Amino acid sequence: MPSIETSIWLALKARVQSLVLSPVLPVSWPNEAFTKPTGGYLRVTWIPNITRRLFLKGSDPHQRLSLLQIDVFAKKNQNVAVALEIAGQVAAHFPADLRMTYAGITAQVARAPEIAQPIDDDTHLMIPVTVRCSVFA
Repeated sequence: MPSIETSIWLALKARVQSLVLSPVLPVSWPNEAFTKPTGGYLRVTWIPNITRRLFLKGSDPHQRLSLLQIDVFAKKNQNVAVALEIAGQVAAHFPADLRMTYAGITAQVARAPEIAQPIDDDTHLMIPVTVRCSVFA
């Protein structure tokens, strides 16, 4: 049986893998080889945040809060609306209260995802999409 953290990650990863975009964008996963393309792509990062003890008994479930960060990278010097549309589609794939389960551990989207301000880098425009998740386990 996988750990709670592994189960959370695999539930979130499965949801990202089910995202259908047109055109299809390559995905950069943590600690996996990836060659940055000249066109658009997604970068996925899971950020475990804080664990809250809500009950007296230590073996009772704890609330585990985390962030799923999906950065949308778009080709530089094109209309920003193209990147914003992709970011909007990513956000829509994670509606508030969505439940994602792996090995009996359920992660739930805490609220509508946040789309941040576009950020320029040397080769791409990046738009961060932040999905806040909560788990009781």
